[in-house]
Amino acid sequence: MLDIYLLMSSELLQGRAGHCSSEERPNSARAEGILPEPTRREADLGLLKEAARDAFLSGAAGLQLVEERVRSCLDSEAEVLSSISRYLLELGGKRIRPLLAVLLTKLFGISSYPKSLIDAAAGVELIHMATLLHDDIIDQSPTRRNHPSAFIKFGVSPTLLAGDFLLVKAFGLCAKLDPYIIQATERACIELTEGEVLEGTLADGRRLSLEQYVNIISKKTASLFQLAAGIGAFSAGVTPADLSRVEQFGRAAGLAFQIVDDILDVVADADLLGKPSGTDLKQKTPSLPNILWLESGDPRALEFFSIEQPNRAQCDSALEVLRSSDIIAQSRAVARQHADTAQAALHGLEADTLDLTVRDRLLSLVEYTLERCL
Repeated sequence: MLDIYLLMSSELLQGRAGHCSSEERPNSARAEGILPEPTRREADLGLLKEAARDAFLSGAAGLQLVEERVRSCLDSEAEVLSSISRYLLELGGKRIRPLLAVLLTKLFGISSYPKSLIDAAAGVELIHMATLLHDDIIDQSPTRRNHPSAFIKFGVSPTLLAGDFLLVKAFGLCAKLDPYIIQATERACIELTEGEVLEGTLADGRRLSLEQYVNIISKKTASLFQLAAGIGAFSAGVTPADLSRVEQFGRAAGLAFQIVDDILDVVADADLLGKPSGTDLKQKTPSLPNILWLESGDPRALEFFSIEQPNRAQCDSALEVLRSSDIIAQSRAVARQHADTAQAALHGLEADTLDLTVRDRLLSLVEYTLERCL
């Protein structure tokens, strides 16, 4: 039962930026004196990796129940809807959102998983799956997780309808639950839609401020993190004050997660990303590195974003500029701020029944997510 989540955790815990870090290299090579001893940072990163993996393993039983519930929702008389949905599910993923729901329940001392939690967490994952199908169409992304995107394999119209199908399935699950979950799910879905519309591109001289960027990713990405975390805490019967802190944790963790993804698009290779690096540059997506590069006044940024359809060579050249600048360090600093906010929210919880081991695993999961973009 745990095998799928071992694979998921290993996907999240790839801590390299397009290369193998020293702590991932064979010990035998060190023993032969070929490689240097690990640095302090590498040792610390290794400890974080283990703690983050423990977070996945501690939630594996709950995640398995969520996975089964998601699968039970994918049957349709229109076989293409089932085929597209199953194809996307089989591509894998980190399942970070249902993991948060499961771990936040455990954090408050609940050892079993009520059906309402499993249904709500499955609903969150179905919503996420729907957004992936729709996003790939909007962004015209040909690959996802090193495989053809669903719309490439099945066509645009069937994939669009499959996304709608998944959204309705999610609403069907959540509509039977407590009004808090119904209302929180509605808010998250509205925010997702608003974020997608507000995002746009950096074409035609468009600029975005850091505040506008944070508002967009707060809606488009962090809203589902907040929903998942809130569902977990609510299922544990926490006080309104602690529920608010957990929602703050989820929102801030989602912001940090998205910024790290933006950074990885610049510093990682295609094997780690599951798609070509520099996709945000090619599509002129308002990612944080792109926004900061334009804000810097670098004439090369102005020149690049004035190109109507940059080719691969032009994107590679822009990537090298970004990698050799301090833009990545600036982006990491912003991610660090949101990670700190997330961790402070967890430290501020007041419940007497807190499982401190689970809290430490959540803290480590946030920290490792940030550190993997180094």
